[in-house]
Parts: sequence; structure tokens; C-alpha cells
Amino acid sequence: MTVCRYLFAGAALAALTAFSPAAQAQESGSMQVGNTTVSVGGGTAILTLPDVPSLIARHSSAAPFSQLEDFKFSDDFGDEIGWNVNGSIAVPFGANKTLSLGGFWANIDDKDSATCITTAAGQNCRLFPLFDPDPAVLNSSSTANIVGRTYASDAERDVDQWGVSLESRWNLTPEVMGVTRAPKRRTFTLGADIRGIDQDLDVSFLSNNPVVGPATYTEDLDTRYYGAYAAWGGDYTLPFLSGVTSGLGLRSSFLLRGGVYYADTDYSGRIVDDNSVTQSGFTASSALSLSRTDTAFIGGLVLETSKRIGARAMLSLKSEYEYYSYVPEMAYNQVDVTVGTTVLGAGGQVGTRIGSDGAFSAKTSLRLTIKLGPREIMEPLK
Repeated sequence: MTVCRYLFAGAALAALTAFSPAAQAQESGSMQVGNTTVSVGGGTAILTLPDVPSLIARHSSAAPFSQLEDFKFSDDFGDEIGWNVNGSIAVPFGANKTLSLGGFWANIDDKDSATCITTAAGQNCRLFPLFDPDPAVLNSSSTANIVGRTYASDAERDVDQWGVSLESRWNLTPEVMGVTRAPKRRTFTLGADIRGIDQDLDVSFLSNNPVVGPATYTEDLDTRYYGAYAAWGGDYTLPFLSGVTSGLGLRSSFLLRGGVYYADTDYSGRIVDDNSVTQSGFTASSALSLSRTDTAFIGGLVLETSKRIGARAMLSLKSEYEYYSYVPEMAYNQVDVTVGTTVLGAGGQVGTRIGSDGAFSAKTSLRLTIKLGPREIMEPLK
């Protein structure tokens, strides 16, 4: 972990020093403070994280005590639309180089519910612990073996997605003189960034069994991504819309971006069960901490259409689509071993672990870009 942070810091330092005044000693270009641009924006956000399974399961109360049905705390999270805010500051270095610092913050949340019902004699609905601390006793809270007993859960999932980046961009478009139509811009970018996906889950449980009290489950599942990326892009025009966009003064650009990241995930979960009539040997609380590290690829496409609204200002619509090759996916314990090594919920998930899956992110925002500096040294926005 420490080594990866040093590598990230080295990549960021390299991006910064690549355009420092010392590095520019042999070039005519220098930092053009008068042409610094600041951008701010806000809009919608979507993140297709994996579903969250439940700690509740319906299983047979007679041998072989097999699991009959499991449930989910959170389902179809990708259907939820949240919000995002973003900003950046860019400083030109010479004629074709730019150094920029940027960041974003997005929030998406949803609420879901699930109810386990015993539909026939010989069934139980059970809230399992995060792990089985003592196989010699019953560690899970259960409804009675009666038709119509329920174990209901209401879950709220709140996710923060954020990132901070430092990047250097080169303008690859050659200077062409004496032509009526300039070539389309092309750029190449190298950058280093830190990303985060922080998930909070709060669940409340309630049973219609008079001997089973309410329970709660809380979870923090945080992932940090440390890495570097490269990007290539430029202007584009759709042939059948070129006349319309030029007439309206619109300019469209794209950016293909991809990078490799070190992903570090930390999990912390806790169940607190308040049985009004304590079951024999029942553990009233169950807490667990886990961690996992992995390598992730994050890449995608950025599309932006902009229009100048003055000498110093530009308004644009920006859409970012990204793929995360790694995001954590929790799998909770759904078995309980009792006296005599009887396994309740046989066939369910054994123990709690951090798995993995992929995810897609989409952010759309309206951005305002303003150029700073005295009018006499300010160049027009491009």
C-alpha cells in the first residue's frame, strides 16, 4: 500500500515538473497566468454497482436444513440517478502545453426492502450473523416454525464517488498558415489521479414473531483507486449536422481515456439484534472487518459540446462514460452451525467475504468555463 502511494506521488510529481519553469529553460514558452481558465459544473450521475445480498434467508427446519430462498438489501442500483459537481483549473505552458488540476464529487442513493415469509410448515426465516463465532451454539435470530412468520428488512444505500487528478496535455495540431480551414484539434494527455467509491448501508429488521426483537445492520465499504492514465482526443463533427453546429457556433470534442490503478477496499459491518426474549445461546451482536487489494482498469469516453458566450466565458454540455473493471461485491454469511454440527441454511454462502465485479459510471453536467487575467494579455477561448 505504501509503495503504491509513493508510485502515485511520483507520477503526479513527474506531471508537475514536466512543465515547471526549470524544465522550460530551453523553450520559449512559460506559464501564461493571464490565460488561466477555471471551469465549474454540475449535473446528474449514474453508477451501476453490484446488488447487495441480504443476511436473511428462508430455509427448511428439517434435515438437510437446505436454503430455500435468499434476498437482497439493494437491487437495481443502476436505475438510480444522483447528482455530481465538478471543477478544474488549467494553466497554459508555452504554445501547446497545458497543466490542469481537476476533481469531481457524485452522490447516488436508493432505498429498498425485502421480506422473508414462511410459506409452508417446516420453514424458518433467519437473520444470520456475519460469521459463525461459536459452532457449539445457535448464533442467528429466527422466526418460529409457523406458516406466515416474516422477517422484513428496510435498507438505505448511500454512495459517494469522487476523484482528484493532475494532468499534462499536449496540443498535437500543427500550426498551418495560409489556409481557410484549420485542421481539427488533437490532444494527448498524461495524468495521475486518486478515485474513491464510498458506500454506506443501513438496514433495519423487524419480525412478526413475538420472541424476535428488531435488529439493525450498518456497513461501511470504501474503495480507493491510485493510478495514472493516458488520453487522446480532439474535435469532431457529425457530417449530417456540420451545417447546423457551425451555424449555431457549437464546437464538439471527444476524449478517449484509460489507466491502470491500485484498488484498496476496506469493509466494516455490524449487526445488533434486540431480542425481546433471548434465544438460547444467541449472539446479540456480530461485527466484522475485512480488506482486499486488487488491480483495476478505469477507462472510457468523454464527449463535450461547447459554445462561446463572451470573450471570457464558454458554456458546455459534458458527458463522461467510464468502466471500472473492479468494484467490491459483498457476499454475506448465510449458514449457521449448531450443537452437533447441524448446518442451518445448508447450500448458502459460507462466511462473509469481499468479492469483485465491474461497474459503469455516467456523469452529465453543464459547465461554465471562464478565462482569467487582464484583457490586454488575454487570448480568446478555444
